Amino acid sequence: MVREFYFDKILFFSFILLIIIGLTFVYSATFVMNDSFHYIKRHLFAVALGLVAGFFAYLVPISFWKNYAVHIFLISFSLLILVLFLPGDYPKRWINLFIFNFQPSEFTKFATVLFLAKYISKKATQLENKWEPVVLIYGVVFLFAAFPIAVEPHKGAALYIMVLTLLMLISSKFKLRYVLAPALVLLPLFFLFFIVKSEYAMSRFKGMFEASPHSKEGYQSFQSMLAFAKGGLFGEGLGQGTQKLKYLPEIHTDYIFALIGEEAGFVGAFTVLCIFLLIFYRGVKISLEKRDEFTGLLGLGITYLITLNAVFHMVVNLNIGPSTGFTLPFVSYGGSSLIMNCIYMGILLRVSKEPVSIEYLKIRW
Repeated sequence: MVREFYFDKILFFSFILLIIIGLTFVYSATFVMNDSFHYIKRHLFAVALGLVAGFFAYLVPISFWKNYAVHIFLISFSLLILVLFLPGDYPKRWINLFIFNFQPSEFTKFATVLFLAKYISKKATQLENKWEPVVLIYGVVFLFAAFPIAVEPHKGAALYIMVLTLLMLISSKFKLRYVLAPALVLLPLFFLFFIVKSEYAMSRFKGMFEASPHSKEGYQSFQSMLAFAKGGLFGEGLGQGTQKLKYLPEIHTDYIFALIGEEAGFVGAFTVLCIFLLIFYRGVKISLEKRDEFTGLLGLGITYLITLNAVFHMVVNLNIGPSTGFTLPFVSYGGSSLIMNCIYMGILLRVSKEPVSIEYLKIRW
């Protein structure tokens, strides 16, 4: 039986804490601009919409996502195609909904998790000793999700979806060699055709290795690393950072983790990292307990959605990877990204109230 009004308290309070941290540092990043309250008002509005959307996502039965997983995946593909044909110059990543810009690639990440959870839960037990269904999964996700996003172009998000698919397949009953073998072929091909042959993408890699205030490609990487260096152990103090004074572009979105490092120091940045690790631990633990395989895979996929996005953001901010334009979930300024992450958390909290397996309870006892 589903436990009424139940949700995992640790997950919930981790989520609320990240929202509060986001409000604090978005204001800190933007109060120096001409209109001190312009961005924080818009961010508050997005938070309010996100909390409402997350609450309704919590109320939606898991059976709904299971029944309409393929439909939602096809809708996401239609939106990706639509955005490519909208008037305007490239990159074509957003649909203007007047109150905020909607990014179809964010919706596609979620739709991909639904599709994978539905297909894997239905087929993995019967086909776990075959490699053909794994190749089919990679092909469908690439053609209906990763490829249209790469054309936008948003190659970082396309790579993210392929890595997400790999993680979901690793978490399934498919044998590991059947999962890794196609990935070892497909990922290098992806890099060859979408990264190596793209002058823009290669300039991002160049910037990672040539971080310098005098380099066009390496300017952001240098300023991001400088923010962490200036922050030291305890930071320069809330609101006291100087990198937001037009030294580090997009600091309220793509580089907010660097701002946390500058103003709250290593302690603040490490605290944020620990919160995401806690969300990962609780999400995986909750998902593995579930009686229904679709529910468990959905929970794992949602956990990966949140924490993998955080990893991509932190990797860029620490100059371990090239700049890819990923926000920090629940913390960065951004409408569609913030709202979608709130929906993810609402679904994950819903997963936490679903029945656990008897086998798990026996093992646990």
